[in-house]
Amino acid sequence: MRIAISYLIDLLVFLKRIISIRSTGDLISGLSKINVKHAALLMQMIISVSFNIMGSFFPLYIKEEFNYSLIDATYWTSVCQLVASSLMALTAPFWGFMCDRVGTKKILIMAIVGNAMAYAGMGFSTSVTHLILFRALQGSFGGISTVMFTLVASVVPAQELKQALSYQMAAMTLGSLCGPGVGGFLASAIGYKGTFMTSTLLFVSVTPLAYSLRTPKRTSEEKDTGSFKMADLKTIMPDALVLVLVYACVNFIVPQIPYFLSSTGISSEQLLTITAITTILNGAAFAVAAPLLTKVVSDKTLPILSAVAGGAIFLTAFVHDSYQFIALRIIIGAVQSGIPPSLLGGKSARKGTSMGFLNSARFIGIAIGPFLASSILRNGTQTEALYMFATMASISFIAAFFIYLTHTRKKLN
Repeated sequence: MRIAISYLIDLLVFLKRIISIRSTGDLISGLSKINVKHAALLMQMIISVSFNIMGSFFPLYIKEEFNYSLIDATYWTSVCQLVASSLMALTAPFWGFMCDRVGTKKILIMAIVGNAMAYAGMGFSTSVTHLILFRALQGSFGGISTVMFTLVASVVPAQELKQALSYQMAAMTLGSLCGPGVGGFLASAIGYKGTFMTSTLLFVSVTPLAYSLRTPKRTSEEKDTGSFKMADLKTIMPDALVLVLVYACVNFIVPQIPYFLSSTGISSEQLLTITAITTILNGAAFAVAAPLLTKVVSDKTLPILSAVAGGAIFLTAFVHDSYQFIALRIIIGAVQSGIPPSLLGGKSARKGTSMGFLNSARFIGIAIGPFLASSILRNGTQTEALYMFATMASISFIAAFFIYLTHTRKKLN
């Protein structure tokens, strides 16, 4: 609680400084005094919103711009997600390594510029092939969260790392799950292409803040002792495996939300708005619960969260109206939020390369989940929907079992 109050007070002071800026001189002076961990929170939030702003309307964008059916557009959305997340998974260790060797500030600015170019390209695409290519570019520059986690790990004490990462993940998840909702409302107001350009401008807007960061310089001794070793890889592998399973269950339903809401009787006129509301509530539940659960949940009780999430996922197969669907999405978001910070906050994760491998595991899960779910739901029948939810619930139960083996049983022994 003391850490949470300290974060809140410092963050309010930080926001007051931002609001009080009136001129270019004030901007330069203000940015030079910003606390790195609070700047990381603000940047993570803005970047995550812009990164995921297309989440709610991407299937509808493909459907309306390229004349696909909604179920086919959902499938191609999952293909794009698979390509982007797979490349994020492949490149995350590289970006972590570059943070150790080159520095977080330079790598962060490079990733921001690459993403701005990718989103501008998606807004002007004329075919699904173009979308896949620009999503591939986005995935190749998808090392922002790796850089941000590495940055936070370098400026907070070891005993506060899990809690600090929980706040960082709260900001990231709030942005990533509220971003589609914001995008849905913007798409209704200014159109799909205008929303993609808004995302590009949001990326550009954080560049001055990224440039102003006062990142800690590592001594030669720290570089020698902090280099990534095979023992570090062995240490993080169990948590990496669990992160794959957990994030497969966190993100699997995002492309299918419009389809399932429409199956509950939501009209096409209301579909975009209700999808936006659903994603915002799910994201808010995750963001609010993450710091709270990280504080109270121990390694002994961590498997319970994954098991409860699995049960809620399976129950979603039997909903009959949109209210039940939204309620379960809120519950699932809140319960799942307590797992990732505990897995990402290990000792080896203080090194950029280690954080890169752990983030790679997250991205693999993000890639596998929607693609696996969409493949099972290929024709959208009721039986296929039941198989899909049963499969994803089983993955959540398997994650609970592995958490028990790698965390709980060790504590009990």
